[in-house]
Amino acid sequence: MNKLTYDAGEIAEILGISKSKAYDLLHREDFPTLRIGKRLLVVRSKFDTWLEEQSGSCTVF
Repeated sequence: MNKLTYDAGEIAEILGISKSKAYDLLHREDFPTLRIGKRLLVVRSKFDTWLEEQSGSCTVF
């Protein structure tokens, strides 16, 4: 079964950033975060869309 969400560790690994920077990203208003209890997750399809949208801009976290 394929996972439907990513957590901070997975986001960090995918983007090649630290887990701390991934948490910073998960707290941004323009990032498609899903909160379940205290957990911060991102739906895989929304992450893929967000990443495609970011490909044209250069942002430093």
